[in-house]
Amino acid sequence: MRQAKNTDYDDISEIWLSASLRAHDFLPGKYWWERQEALQRLYQFKSEVWVAEVSKQICGFLALVDHKLIALFVAPNWQRRGIGSQLLELAKSLRSRLELHLFADNSEAFSFYLRHRFEVLWKRPERYTGYPLVHMGFDPYPSKQLIHQ
Repeated sequence: MRQAKNTDYDDISEIWLSASLRAHDFLPGKYWWERQEALQRLYQFKSEVWVAEVSKQICGFLALVDHKLIALFVAPNWQRRGIGSQLLELAKSLRSRLELHLFADNSEAFSFYLRHRFEVLWKRPERYTGYPLVHMGFDPYPSKQLIHQ
């Protein structure tokens, strides 16, 4: 794992698009194609981005803005090999807490974050599609209720 370089963003954009299309087959592809350029600028210029590499090939990435995990994507041909978990553990090591949004219908991602101790904070329709959007959070030190005796 390493921080992204300017020369990585074509690969990052390709991973984002292919993984988004695969994970969100309930949305039209146009939804993702229309957002690709804006998201690439967000990742490249306003985020802290880390990449996962295998044999010098970028196979996944994560993007952080403050405590928000705005992206964690693994190339479809590299999924289910632990790369997403490694990227998420890196994000947890970089931030004291994390929050993220995802579509509730992206059941694989939803299950992935639940397995990694994220909790649902709220759910509402996404403004462009109307599909349910879930806001999740991870806090390694959840506040403990005091028990009064």
